[in-house]
Amino acid sequence: MELKLFYGGAMMRTNIFWVAVLAVGFLSGCAQMSPVASTLNAEKLGANQHFIDPNNHDVFAKHHEDAANEMKAKLQAQKELLKEYEEHNYYYGRKGQDLQSHTLANIRYFENSIKENLKEAAIHRKMARDQEKRDLGLITE
Repeated sequence: MELKLFYGGAMMRTNIFWVAVLAVGFLSGCAQMSPVASTLNAEKLGANQHFIDPNNHDVFAKHHEDAANEMKAKLQAQKELLKEYEEHNYYYGRKGQDLQSHTLANIRYFENSIKENLKEAAIHRKMARDQEKRDLGLITE
């Protein structure tokens, strides 16, 4: 009887050992391999943001126009998806209604984003024109 208990105890210790080895292996696989590189990338990103002059409204207007154009492309893709869901709803079964409502929500989101970005672009364009007028007024005096 004692031999059997001893064997069971040794087997238990072996199982615990392998579980520990596997746990360490999984955790090391999830660990960040290069913390220095991620820190440098964050610093580089922060440094790049400082290169844009906050008074350069043309750059901000261009940024918002580019974002609006990207949103327009995404909006077009969502509209095509919605058309597909509506024309072939029998392909999608019960999930078709969920897909349609999700796509409609995405369309509303993209339309609102486009409006906001174009509005911001217009504001920055106006600010750039006003700044140019002020600069020209200072130069001619």
